[in-house]
Amino acid sequence: MHIQARKFFLPLVLTVGWLLVMAVAGSAQTRSVKGKVIDDKGQPVESAQITIMGTDITRSFTCKTNKKGEYLYLLGQQVGTYRIVVRKEGFKPDVKENVRPELGEAAVVDFTISPGADYKLPFEMDQKDLADYKKKYEEQQKKKQFSGEVQAAFKQGVQLTNEGKYDEALAEFNKALEKEPEQPAIHAAIGNAYAKAGKNDQALASYQKAISLSPNDPDLYTTAGITMNAMGKTAEAQDAFKKAAALNPQAAAQNYYNLGVIFMNSGKTDEAADAFKQSVAADPNFAESYYQLGMALSGKQISAAIDALKKYIAIGKKPDQVEVAKQIIQALSTK
Repeated sequence: MHIQARKFFLPLVLTVGWLLVMAVAGSAQTRSVKGKVIDDKGQPVESAQITIMGTDITRSFTCKTNKKGEYLYLLGQQVGTYRIVVRKEGFKPDVKENVRPELGEAAVVDFTISPGADYKLPFEMDQKDLADYKKKYEEQQKKKQFSGEVQAAFKQGVQLTNEGKYDEALAEFNKALEKEPEQPAIHAAIGNAYAKAGKNDQALASYQKAISLSPNDPDLYTTAGITMNAMGKTAEAQDAFKKAAALNPQAAAQNYYNLGVIFMNSGKTDEAADAFKQSVAADPNFAESYYQLGMALSGKQISAAIDALKKYIAIGKKPDQVEVAKQIIQALSTK
């Protein structure tokens, strides 16, 4: 059951220029969201559309960034949880989940967006979109079917890869490629062999070739993202995991988890927490994201960190981590 918004709830958009004028009079009276949108080169993005959507109560508000890439939206006094989406023509969209503004203190939600085409985010997909995805997925699976001769070489290559005989595996895959050079699964398998051999440059080139042949296969973006991350190409890896999540809503939780791990390893705990929140929003039973979310929040948002760790204790499958979660909750509870 949804709670209805209060009758006199009147959100107001202010430009950042008005912020200094209104801050003293209004800061204790309202909840607000503010932030900055920049591109992948650190430059401000003007006129990016910010959509603020209530996830506990159905409501939606929009505003745009100014010349400095900044935005501010006053939400009024009502308590709420929000999803914030940014879009700008020529850029890929992005989203931040579980934003809970406090009275008198603006929730800061910044974005870094990369050039690219717009697409539907996982939560925006309806049944028709999901049906279209299923159809595309089935078409991708058909592309992975080989002739008998190619299949024999491919299977032999996979077996040799698993045995650590990478040069021999590559020889088998190349035999397969001679017969079917436009087969994305063979290029992906070659990438796997190179990756296991520690040759990430060659692995990434093979994954990118596979993606060029099958651009709607989310698994290819995931494997490419893992290799990019191992190479220190964190920005590219982030884009790959986001693309995989958009292409396959059913696997969005795993891809947002991968994205969160990248941020955690880079010391960007705020960005990591947001990614883990998107992961559990996609799949409320994705236990590992609750554990990592608790870790990411433990330095700043103690109550939320405890909630996340309690959820992990309830559904987590790793006894060692369950015990660590209990110890962290105990330590946080004494603060």
